[in-house]
Amino acid sequence: MIFYFTATGNSKFIAEGIAAQIGDRLIDIAECVRAGSYSFAPAPGEAVGFVVPVYFFGVPIIVAEFLQKLKITSKAYAYAVLNCGGTTAAAGKQIRCLFPIDAEFGIVTVDNYVPMYKTASDEEKQQRLDKAELAIARITERVKDRTPGVFNDCAGPLPGLVTSMVYPLYKYGRKTSKFTVSENCTGCGLCEKICPRQAIKLENGKPVWTAPQCETCLACLHRCPAAAINYGKSAGHGRYVNPRVS
Repeated sequence: MIFYFTATGNSKFIAEGIAAQIGDRLIDIAECVRAGSYSFAPAPGEAVGFVVPVYFFGVPIIVAEFLQKLKITSKAYAYAVLNCGGTTAAAGKQIRCLFPIDAEFGIVTVDNYVPMYKTASDEEKQQRLDKAELAIARITERVKDRTPGVFNDCAGPLPGLVTSMVYPLYKYGRKTSKFTVSENCTGCGLCEKICPRQAIKLENGKPVWTAPQCETCLACLHRCPAAAINYGKSAGHGRYVNPRVS
């Protein structure tokens, strides 16, 4: 079984790639949280994988909360794959503090935090995804062999220090007051449907954020068909959805 959390498709892209090669089942962490499902029984010989993005050099809050409550009813080889736009820092250590894993991997995909950065060119996106597919194949071989260890070459320098300094900005930030909606909004309701925190409601045909904080996964922003949602200084920085995921 492979648990994944995704906003723009990068983690699902990785999870689908691994699952296709080992015949594993995919489980959406956001759906588990909505349903209150935290207990799972691996089939005999089945591994337990976690594929998650890195936010501010740490794991998304929803993933941390899920791992704290997760119960795996039988012993299984467990691994985590961290996907990032640059480095993972100590996100893997955070996971190990929440759930015992046997192996840690890192993959660079496409950075999508548009409040700070413009999206990459189409050519660079394709190059990054091509490299990611090669990394997925290497990871899959180690998962097949149940190889233990840390195989994350994306941690970067001083990972513990970087996470300790930057991650609190995310953990105690995540303010929904930074979201804005333009006149392009058509009231389709997709943002309300896909928000993992169920923090968006349509009022008079427009999205309203009903909680002071959310995951700031930016799924609503990137996947809005009218490009009507912005967060902070994201205007003009582009949108991104992984083109290789269903």
